[in-house]
Amino acid sequence: MLNEDPRPDDLPDAPTGYAALPPSYAPPPSQPPSYAPPPSQPPSSSAADGPAPAAPAAPGGRGAPARSSLRPVIAAVAVIAVVAVVVLAVWRIGNPPPVGQAQGPVSSSAAPSAPPTPTPTGGAPTSGGAAAQGYPAALASYYTQKLTWTPCPDNAKQRCSTMQVPVDYARPTGDRFTLALRKAPATDPAKRLGSLVINPGGPGGSGVEYAQYASFVFSPAVRAAYDVVGFDPRGIGASSPVRCLSNSDMDLLFSADPTPDSPAERSQLLADVDGVTKRCAARGGVRAMHMSTTEVARDMDVMRVLLGDTKLNFFGGSYGTFLGAIYADTFPAKVGRMVLDSALSPNQTEQQEMTYDIQGFESSIDAFIGWCVARTDCALGTDKSTARQKIVDLLDAVEKKGLTTSKPGLTTIGEGWVGFSIFMCLYSDTSWPTLNQGLAQALTGKGDILLAKGMSVVKRGITGDYAPSTYLQAMIPVRCADWPRSSTNPSLKAEQKKAQAAHPLWARMTGELYDNCRTWPTAGRTPKGTTLAQGAGPILVIGNERDPATPIGGTKQLAKDLASGILLTSDHDGHGTYYAGNSCVDSAVDGYLLRGTAPADGTTC
Repeated sequence: MLNEDPRPDDLPDAPTGYAALPPSYAPPPSQPPSYAPPPSQPPSSSAADGPAPAAPAAPGGRGAPARSSLRPVIAAVAVIAVVAVVVLAVWRIGNPPPVGQAQGPVSSSAAPSAPPTPTPTGGAPTSGGAAAQGYPAALASYYTQKLTWTPCPDNAKQRCSTMQVPVDYARPTGDRFTLALRKAPATDPAKRLGSLVINPGGPGGSGVEYAQYASFVFSPAVRAAYDVVGFDPRGIGASSPVRCLSNSDMDLLFSADPTPDSPAERSQLLADVDGVTKRCAARGGVRAMHMSTTEVARDMDVMRVLLGDTKLNFFGGSYGTFLGAIYADTFPAKVGRMVLDSALSPNQTEQQEMTYDIQGFESSIDAFIGWCVARTDCALGTDKSTARQKIVDLLDAVEKKGLTTSKPGLTTIGEGWVGFSIFMCLYSDTSWPTLNQGLAQALTGKGDILLAKGMSVVKRGITGDYAPSTYLQAMIPVRCADWPRSSTNPSLKAEQKKAQAAHPLWARMTGELYDNCRTWPTAGRTPKGTTLAQGAGPILVIGNERDPATPIGGTKQLAKDLASGILLTSDHDGHGTYYAGNSCVDSAVDGYLLRGTAPADGTTC
């Protein structure tokens, strides 16, 4: 049953402080790393390791509910709706050649059982040298470093550590990133199967926070059998953070007019976004040029060996599915049990992404409208056929006059903040009551509720300061590394204009279809465009039928693109499928993770 009231963190009078992450992830002074530091090199201005950044306060300490109370937090670091002016980014990628020996392919049309993937319980690196582990000898100092686990300051039952990886794998003796790790140990050591490495997506989401709340996002059975290990990817969170955006840069991304009505307005929009991208590149320096998902996948393979796992067991949500797919394609022989929840494919083209985006948004807004008009207090009235147009009219009015708020420094907000906040409320049906009340308030000219929702997602405080851990800091460096530049094909542009005319609400929510990476100094990558992860064991790909962020079309494509992909869909709304209220999905995922038994390909729950 839906909660009929707005979530406390969505309301304008919600607390705006952020609880600090554990203050130290450095190894104890008495136990220095077992490898020598690299020669001293002047880091970029944003690359120096500083104090741990802030993080959201933990959710209430209750047992696992029917729908996990952390799901809205996870949704906040989702893959789409990055900023109002670049919501429809070009989600595509290319891949390096696979590493290691591939095994025979597994058909994605069948449902083979994954072979057992037990791992040593002691947590020591796996035995064997570089050849046995399949890594270049030049990387031996990274693959043989020792992890020193110490009790996390905020939770002595969990363990914190760090590891080092090269900034540039082509120059392993150069500068290094220090990655923060957090482990929630298996609650039943007698049943321990190994480590389950996790990533919540974003890009820019904190795996450290994700692991901190492991009991809210994984079943007791999975928690009993796995050490749940989260990490902040390179340049993100507590892992040598690259902070390339100022508060004013991030505000500009939301204050710019996302739907320009004239050549002058469009020129201003492009100039604003190009300026933000250029400043991010300049402040981020060399490290910002090495935050690609391909490099994070290589970091994960180092981590696998240091955790003592022969194969990588992995759970990725949202953009974390992209990371999982890249790892599987790069290291197919090292894939253990892998679950990719709410997915997108590295092979997606601009045309496919637009098609999926429209489908995901339309189905999600229809679901909200259907719920709303059945209520006596629906801000959109009781007529389903006119409700959508009322949102269009509201956004058009906001573009002209804005909404007033009580927030210092943001006393008036425009279409950028409003559209972003509406979109984020579609991530979970638990936020539908908030959206209803926010729309009702917006129709009176006020925007406090919607603004509070948007601010909570991007971690903007009432003082105008964004938390250091906001995922916005990572969006430009990661996206510009992971995807090629937008096509200038006239036929594609014509298709985009046709789609905008046919879907006016989607067009206003999406804004200008523009590549915000065109001023990034390094090139994006070319999609592989062929079958991924040849030789990997069965990979379980799951998704909701009505997901506004990673639409079901992208989830289905990834399952098809993976040589051994197995598709499991849920007839539910929102972003995030596992442990979100569907016991059929939970049972299937748990059976796969615990026993290696995959459901039949194409199963629907």
